[in-house]
Amino acid sequence: MIKIISGYTGPGGSTVSFSNLTNLFNDNGLETCFYGPHVWDGIKCNFGTLDKFQPTEDDIVIYHYLKVTSDLPCKKAILSCHETGLFKIKEMAGLHYDAAHFVSTFQRDWQGVEGTVIPNVLTKFQKNSKEGKPRVAGIIGSIDENKCVPMSVKRALADGHDDIRIYGSATQPNYFFQQIIPLLSNKVSYRGIADDMQEIYDTLTDVYHSPRLETYNLIKPECEAAGVIYHGDEGNDTQAEYWDDQRIFEAWKNLLLV
Repeated sequence: MIKIISGYTGPGGSTVSFSNLTNLFNDNGLETCFYGPHVWDGIKCNFGTLDKFQPTEDDIVIYHYLKVTSDLPCKKAILSCHETGLFKIKEMAGLHYDAAHFVSTFQRDWQGVEGTVIPNVLTKFQKNSKEGKPRVAGIIGSIDENKCVPMSVKRALADGHDDIRIYGSATQPNYFFQQIIPLLSNKVSYRGIADDMQEIYDTLTDVYHSPRLETYNLIKPECEAAGVIYHGDEGNDTQAEYWDDQRIFEAWKNLLLV
């Protein structure tokens, strides 16, 4: 069995990506379960809390956002890293893993650690017509200094939007109260954490995105799939690739079995 475990399973791109990967494995005949400390309705796969995670010598374990410094009782341990500055592998002495996985070449090079690059599995959104609908701008993602939400709001206002909706988890509460609360007005609202992004994309015509550094931009292809105009201003080029599910599965199968 394949057991994927993460130190963070709350709202966010990595959680969605692992949920999608779990489904991809199961759909292709590889029994898989995703484990973590946070139970979130946005997880749409076979999921278990940490107390259910009990690896055996026949299992393959993929671990994320955890400092594993001893051998796991399993057939193979794979470190799956989705981060740059939040999880600096070189600064974590004694990590135990048999192979490392990264989501982009940029990220692997930034970490400076040997590993296999396999992009994230994208959520399959339906494209619904926006014809005749009022203009609604969305700002999506974790709310922290890196995402530069005030910049996105400024850009949306400059483009003439008068209905701007902010969605995401306030991962830095002080930042939220100091930088986001003052932005709220009759034109700008905070809508909380979304569990069903299809519902959200159906209401939006535009999305603004202004991060300082994005390890793997999920929002851009999601907008394209959902028929929403993407206004990106990443300030960097991570050269992320977007593969179809079959190519992703074959790459993972090779990494799992070699």
